[in-house]
Amino acid sequence: MHAEQVHTLVLDFVRNLHPDVSEPSASAGATLDELGVDSMSLVDLLFRLEREYDVTIPDEALPNIATVGDLVEYVTARKAGTAR
Repeated sequence: MHAEQVHTLVLDFVRNLHPDVSEPSASAGATLDELGVDSMSLVDLLFRLEREYDVTIPDEALPNIATVGDLVEYVTARKAGTAR
């Protein structure tokens, strides 16, 4: 699994919520909040990532996941077995 695949899944999810979101505005540095991912949407996104990549994203990790890049990094690290 590559970080690009995770980023694409996140971007597709955000575009389903808000079709006007462009790829540059959903760069790794964009916060999930800026992209309109509210708490309910975040739960849905996390479930999708967990199912797609067979990882677990515990609630304790959420304070460290604010941006698209944080989320991509977390999922790829969990999949590689090097989670922080």
